[in-house]
Amino acid sequence: MAESSACTPKQNYDLVKRTKQENYLFLNENHAKHGQTVLLGDSITEIFNSYELFYEFSQKSGQAVYNRGISGDTSDRLLWRLQSNALNIEPRNLVILIGTNDLGLGVPAAEIVGNLREILRITKEQLPNTNIVLQSIYPVNKYMSLAASKMVGKRKNKDIRALNEQLCALAADSGVFYLDLTNRLSDKKGRLAKEFCYDGLHLNVHGFAVAAKGIIPCLK
Repeated sequence: MAESSACTPKQNYDLVKRTKQENYLFLNENHAKHGQTVLLGDSITEIFNSYELFYEFSQKSGQAVYNRGISGDTSDRLLWRLQSNALNIEPRNLVILIGTNDLGLGVPAAEIVGNLREILRITKEQLPNTNIVLQSIYPVNKYMSLAASKMVGKRKNKDIRALNEQLCALAADSGVFYLDLTNRLSDKKGRLAKEFCYDGLHLNVHGFAVAAKGIIPCLK
């Protein structure tokens, strides 16, 4: 099933990102099994060391963990590719992390929440038995270096915290699990801890180990 024209994103994918979306569609239609776990999000998801960190979970549960992250993704583009990259294989677990790139582009919180509300609505309507885990947006740390300051850009932790409060309420209203890893990933000043990232935005393997440890107990 193709993406809905009603969900057309504001900005189209470039060739690289569109190729990734098409690759995931091909894998879902030809190789992926139904009833598995899907990680859905942006670059933070795409670079997740998911095979190794979810290996024990996969061995115990018999579930594959499919990574469906695309670098630079925003909530509207995730909504647009929701069907082709996730729902068409009827996942048992759907783990969603999206919104930091929206904030980096100055997208209003209400618009981000609206896109996520629609993602949750469509998923629950189409797949009522799918276990949905909505993650809070991770904190950032622009003070690590000049490169980190540039990478973090317009993102501010106060805006992230405010948006996360709305995501928590959205998860409660939608009847899905809300996973907030902020405290586990933050330093004493509420910034993304240096030991868990390399550029102030993206987690390193130590950060992903923390994330996996938080996600796995939420899975069915």
